[in-house]
This record gives sequence, C-alpha cells and structure tokens, in this order.
Amino acid sequence: MNEPIANKDYVKAFLSFKQVKARKSLSQNFLIDDGIAKLITNQLDSSSPILEIGPGLGALTYHLVQKNTKIILVEIDPLMIEHLQNVFHLQNVDIISKDILQLNLEQFSEPFNVVANLPYNITTEIISKLLKTNTIKSMVLMVQKEAYFRLIGEKNNHSALSIFIDYWGGSKLICKVSRHAYIPEPHVDSVVFKIENKKPKPCQNEKLFYQVTHNMFLLRRKTILNNLSVYLKDKEKAKNILNTLNCPLNMRSEQLPLEFYLALTNLLDQKK
Repeated sequence: MNEPIANKDYVKAFLSFKQVKARKSLSQNFLIDDGIAKLITNQLDSSSPILEIGPGLGALTYHLVQKNTKIILVEIDPLMIEHLQNVFHLQNVDIISKDILQLNLEQFSEPFNVVANLPYNITTEIISKLLKTNTIKSMVLMVQKEAYFRLIGEKNNHSALSIFIDYWGGSKLICKVSRHAYIPEPHVDSVVFKIENKKPKPCQNEKLFYQVTHNMFLLRRKTILNNLSVYLKDKEKAKNILNTLNCPLNMRSEQLPLEFYLALTNLLDQKK
C-alpha cells in the first residue's frame, strides 16, 4: 500500500467501514501522525528481527515492513489481526494471535528488537517481562508521560522496574507525543523512549537478581530490613547480611541504588 496508515482519514475510514469503535478494554488509541511513526521505527536496528507488540492497524508496521528483516506482530484483537493479514501478507511478516503476557519470548532463540505503544493498564507488567528476556537487544516503547517518569525513577525514589532498567544500562528519551496524535485522544500525552541491552554490570545469577529485587519492593513503605526479613523468613540473618553490606537498617528499598541490589544478590547467591 502507498498511503501511510498513521493518518486521520485512514483510521476514520476503517472504523466507519467496520462500524466499530476503538476498544477501551485494550487501551486502543490509533496513531495518526506518520512523522512520529517514522521517528519510532527509525530507532530500530534492522540487522535483527523486530517484534511489534499490539500493532493495531499497523501505523508502525507500515514502516517496519520496508526494512530488510523479519517482522513479528503480536496482536490480541481478532479484528486487527484480520486487517493486518489483509494488508501485510508478506513473506517476512509473521502474525501471532496472543496476549503478549502469555507469549513465551524465550521461543525466539535469535536476538531481536521490540517496538510497542504499550497499553497504560499493563505497561509495568509488559516492560518487566521484556527486561527479563535475554535475547532482546533493544526496545523502543511509547507510554504515558507520567508512567515514563515513574518507570525511570529518581534518586531516593526507585522501584523494582527502575532498578531493572538501570541494570540494562538506563533509558534514552526519544520524543514527546501529544495526545492529539491519536484517535481517539487519550487524556494525557505520551513519550517514546529506548532501552538497549548493554548491562554494564552484569550479574552472574540474573534470575536471582530479578527475584530478590522484586521482593525488596513488595512492602514499598517498609525498610529494607523488613523486606529482607520477610524474604529470608529470618530477621537476624537479614540484619547480618545488611551489616555485611554496610547498609543502614532503616534505609528504605526505594532509597537504594542498583549497586546495592547487585551486591545483595551476589551475597545471597554465595550463601546458598
């Protein structure tokens, strides 16, 4: 097709022809700014396969298929799947009808890149899943602006997810996206950002690192001693470990940086 999908007329014509509305349950907002679509897809390395989460009508897919690489589309809405099959019936495009949270990403043995405009209600769950997938080289994601600043965290205001992002090497803000760039318009603006799998301080036991860090934030307003005591089921042991790490017992999990969680994981791994 010659006409970009990310434009108002295309989206309105499709919804009118199908006599449907965007599904709120799936957080469907269709991008109508092709300049943004180009900017997003230009961030992706075409030397590896690209997996797109929730392509919808294919605003990003339109540009992805022009790259000389395999494209994997993961979509849950049957109407969108039918549309994608009709428009992008190309040899280098695979369409998977599944919820991304239920998809085993380890099935893709070859390193790949990810692109997505994430649903606001499951942003955290999806990013957490992606960050735990070693075969992902990079991800370019669009999320609500407020969600982004929660994700990256700030000094003394970390979350498990912001620690995971730091572990990967941090994030890079690509651009801001106005709410007016969508049909229907969401209530807030969005941002596009990129995370690359650099891992400047790799952990020997990544599975334990993710597990331990996640558990240290389960009691968000409690001290690190409280969280570690619950995790170990032994308060004295937790005290001894924190003393070994020279960590004040009254510190909160959100105040501690990546380096602490790496050191904690390594110490717990040694004591197995």
